[in-house]
Amino acid sequence: MAGGEIVFSGMRPTGRLHLGNYWGALKNWVELSRAHTCYFCVVDWHMLTTGYEDTAPLQDNIREMALDWLAAGLDPARCVIFKQSSVAEHAELALLLGMVTPMSWLRNNPTWKDQLQELAKTRVGLSASKPESVRIIPSLGVTSVGSAFVRPEEDEGDVERRLVSSEGNSEGNYGFFGYPVLQAADILLYGGTLIPVGQDQLPHIELAREIARRFNSIYGQVFAEPKPLLTPAPRVQGTDGRKMSKSYGNGIELAEGPESLKAKIMGAYTDPKKIRATDPGHPEPCPENPPGCSIFALHKLYNSDEYGKKGWRARREECMQGRIGCVACKRDLLTHLEGPFRDFREKRESIERRTGEVERIFDEGARRARAVAAETMKRVRRAMRLA
Repeated sequence: MAGGEIVFSGMRPTGRLHLGNYWGALKNWVELSRAHTCYFCVVDWHMLTTGYEDTAPLQDNIREMALDWLAAGLDPARCVIFKQSSVAEHAELALLLGMVTPMSWLRNNPTWKDQLQELAKTRVGLSASKPESVRIIPSLGVTSVGSAFVRPEEDEGDVERRLVSSEGNSEGNYGFFGYPVLQAADILLYGGTLIPVGQDQLPHIELAREIARRFNSIYGQVFAEPKPLLTPAPRVQGTDGRKMSKSYGNGIELAEGPESLKAKIMGAYTDPKKIRATDPGHPEPCPENPPGCSIFALHKLYNSDEYGKKGWRARREECMQGRIGCVACKRDLLTHLEGPFRDFREKRESIERRTGEVERIFDEGARRARAVAAETMKRVRRAMRLA
């Protein structure tokens, strides 16, 4: 592995990845692995915080995601690729860090409240296009959704208490509430100093820093304080104009086949006010088309000097001047997507044909990760007088 800073990051195993995963994180991982010591973890224990009821697809999802990682360019010779559950020290350190983490830190975690809101939407199949079915509980920052989430006899205080109570729901379980402590353990176990995150994950990193500081203040200097690495990443729109997300069903997979790719592109959201090909279009977010055009967003990623002839700036001008229609624009985009998607699929299929390749990479990654984790835990136990 390279030298430099120590980078740690992980993904929950949800199966095949989409373009938002690639442009938002995976592409950056590949670049970081060329300059730094990197640990990239399949955080399968984190997956259980909300997905504990159905683990049947877990192993298949892990493998599918790993294939996408490797096909995208993550090289096990340059970084450590492993599964969280293969390194028991993650659980041990999370337990010990939990002893020094105040409950108030977890209750005040804004991303916990945000995820409660998303879970509420997911449970009842809420579409973001139906805002009339949503109301906000200000004291908790939680969205309540219709009769499926709010009982007639309840006021907002009742709903808040129920959401944070244990009723067998994901919102009430210990793992979901305490997952920032496990996340801190993931990072601190490897001395992670640079943590690539999006803006919405900054509270998690700050909480990990606070936990590290508190531990060090009680037991002496053991952990380095991690720093967030905010890297510019495009917001990839899904086929319906919203942010690309599996929960919205609007994703385009990295390994999308030619026919399904064509179907998704030809059916994607463009500009509802551009009725005729000669009408002026609104490709970028504006009052006339607030989300912006999903097709143009992909032109900006793939219609460049590398893959295109005219480039996305020329395409924007043609659209705004009514010199190209949406159907023609979509067909043009498909010509730019053909090469990179084909190359990705071929590389992925080549890796998949190597029997046992993914398993060998995970085994070797776990061996390397355990060696570092074991040394960290020796220092932790000595500091806490447990050894």
